[in-house]
Amino acid sequence: MSNANRDQATDHDEPLYTTNFEDVQKQELKWISKRRAAAGVDQPDAPLVGLGFSGGGIRSATFNLGILQALSRRELLTQVDYLSSVSGGGYISSCYTWLRSQIPVSRHKDLGSTPLKNGHGNVLDWLRAHGSYLINGTGYSGWTLGAAILAGTLLNLFVLLPIILGVLAVASEDWITMNWPLWLHLPGAHAIEGHDGFMLLLIAGQIGLILFVLSLFLFALTTTSQLRSMVPENTVRIWMGRLLASGVIATALGLLPVFTGAEEMVLHYFDHQGMALITKHSTYLIPLISGLISIRLARKRAGSNTGNTLAVLGLSLLCYGMLTALYHICANTEWMESKAFFTWFSLSIILALICNINGLSLHSYYRGRLTDAYMPEISVPEMSSPETSTPIPAKFLLTDIRPENGGPLHIVNTTLNTTSSKHEKLRTRNGASLFLSPLYCGSTATGYRHTSDYLEGRMTLSNAFSISGAAIDPNTYVTNSRAISILMVLINARLGFWTRNPKALQQRRWLPEWYRFMFREMLGIGLSETEADIHLSDGGHFDNLGLYELIRRRCQYIIISDASADPDTTLSDLGRTIQRVQADFGADVKLDIRPITEVDDKGRHKKPFALGEVTYQDKTKAQLLYIKAVISDYPSANVYSYWRANPSFPDQSTVDQFFDEMQFDSYRRLGLDILTSLTPSDTHSIAELFSHLSGYGQNEEHKEDLLTDIVKETV
Repeated sequence: MSNANRDQATDHDEPLYTTNFEDVQKQELKWISKRRAAAGVDQPDAPLVGLGFSGGGIRSATFNLGILQALSRRELLTQVDYLSSVSGGGYISSCYTWLRSQIPVSRHKDLGSTPLKNGHGNVLDWLRAHGSYLINGTGYSGWTLGAAILAGTLLNLFVLLPIILGVLAVASEDWITMNWPLWLHLPGAHAIEGHDGFMLLLIAGQIGLILFVLSLFLFALTTTSQLRSMVPENTVRIWMGRLLASGVIATALGLLPVFTGAEEMVLHYFDHQGMALITKHSTYLIPLISGLISIRLARKRAGSNTGNTLAVLGLSLLCYGMLTALYHICANTEWMESKAFFTWFSLSIILALICNINGLSLHSYYRGRLTDAYMPEISVPEMSSPETSTPIPAKFLLTDIRPENGGPLHIVNTTLNTTSSKHEKLRTRNGASLFLSPLYCGSTATGYRHTSDYLEGRMTLSNAFSISGAAIDPNTYVTNSRAISILMVLINARLGFWTRNPKALQQRRWLPEWYRFMFREMLGIGLSETEADIHLSDGGHFDNLGLYELIRRRCQYIIISDASADPDTTLSDLGRTIQRVQADFGADVKLDIRPITEVDDKGRHKKPFALGEVTYQDKTKAQLLYIKAVISDYPSANVYSYWRANPSFPDQSTVDQFFDEMQFDSYRRLGLDILTSLTPSDTHSIAELFSHLSGYGQNEEHKEDLLTDIVKETV
């Protein structure tokens, strides 16, 4: 099929590629209409209902499991049209989508009680037993996780270090007729020979610094009326920064051969081999040790400007120390001329040519453990038939999610890295929202490709929600320091995913992907919406609530469940997303968050929710319910006891991805208690829920009814 024909339409008149989101939503509304019919929704033209689950790892997944249970028990879940998930919220959302795709709403509603294929309990038992999902499973342990991390690091170093050593070796050669000036060496050290690449780097650094000084005078002249219109002041400022940065960095790197003369200087003045040896190794040990000390001090001042500065300084020193150590290998050993190095170099090239970088990073391990934990194999005998084959979790495609099963249209939110974009808004944000769904995959920045045509239709649900949870990644808004990104890439501390741009039918490949992708991440280049290959990571790097895509779709009722770690109740994720929907969609969000932020002397919040209103650009209105994972009036006994024993609950660190049974059920029950308390047993629709909440807590009789509901649910 030609490219032109591929982009025209499918058999159902669905465009395979479009830059117009209205085309996407038109197909989504058709899908939702079929879903409603399958779910038994009596009003096919009822307002759109969106449910969003926030990021937060296993904490968010477990809290939102309780939210799902409460909605299901009140028979409100079938009225949800869109399920928008981010990161940890995607774990449990994908579990629900996976189960619902096998069990239609009309035949089985309580998915938690669905028996497992192995006969050992039900789905809820399985989820409870997999709270430590990273090390759960036959043969898996902390050693397995450690081995996966170490393997990724060592393999990445095995492939990248020969290239870096090769560049340093070439820079150390004598390949031009130019000598280092005699004065440019440490006292007592010999004059530097060769190292022409370093000399050119040093010269380039000096030129950069000289041009920086000259730019000062140009900047002064731009303040005059004659030159102000000819030379924009902002342009001069930008170039001043670039010249200073390039001058300082190039000079520091170019002086590496000079600093390594410290050994000869000590030997000349003290004639002591031991001191000379110590001095030789101190040229890289001092930066490394200083960097570690600076990072340690930064951790003590985390969150402050001083802490951030110390962290960047420490990481920069670590990078410089590592580079100096590699230079020592090139300059002071015979390693670069040995057969061992050339064997290493050859093997690294072979690996770079034949291996998949996504499979070698922690992404593949992460995806495998999430798939095992949240896509259990189930058994429903009454639904079995000879024609029906049991789906394989790891091979379950996004396109296998069908409206005929009655589940909501699942939107998996990821972040498209735009660090090097030419579009200023995208570049300053470090990312753009890119969603993966059963119908389309894409973003405003890339356009939207039909999921059946994206990656030849091979995008699986397990891969999609694993990408959405790729929280550890270089070049994000929290790791945008170049030193941090370089170190993260070198040790392969990355969960992100390289994939095809939805607008690109073919990829241009002239280098092995290991080199192309790793050096792009390391240097922060080629990370934009215009590249044939794009980099995706955690959806929380752009919107950690799932609200952005629901407002884009103009839902009339929106429920957001936020279980992100927020011990100080800053609601920073909420504030950031509200700012972005206002900037991008012209939507005005009004939300009274005071009841959530008001805390009594026992640490209990006045309310666990806020009710608000969204005014879209055309002045139409929508209602927004924002639920926050906090302790309020009536926690269950087990939730209360766990909270008192663990004061950081329910904001325990996202680093903790190893939940025991008590911890798991405490978060699950908290979500179940909160939403149960907000939905009386006589609530029959989402509209009634919002109407009821508008008068929430106005009298004591109402509070007693809520307490009775919780007691009934507990029993």
